[in-house]
Amino acid sequence: MRYRRQRSIFLRFMLPVLVVLLFASVFGLVWLRSQITSVEYRIGRMQGQKLEAMKEEKVLVARMASLLSLKQVEARNLELQFPDRQKVVYVRREKGGVPYTASLTRE
Repeated sequence: MRYRRQRSIFLRFMLPVLVVLLFASVFGLVWLRSQITSVEYRIGRMQGQKLEAMKEEKVLVARMASLLSLKQVEARNLELQFPDRQKVVYVRREKGGVPYTASLTRE
């Protein structure tokens, strides 16, 4: 009889504890899944930012290269000028096996 009383007291305490553990585990799984989903969204946004940063880097590298080439021309002080239209030589190829010809006339 004493064994039954101890067993019933044990069941009275264990049943609510098991129910609480069951609800806690279900809510824990839902919370974990929502956290995983939010991390996936953050990863997607960061990948988009990474692609835009890579595009911007390419543009900046191209601009830097063009600026460096202009600085090199200025540093050499070659005194480059735009050609005068009167001094332009036009070269055209004749049909056949004739070599290139040059002309000082404008077309």
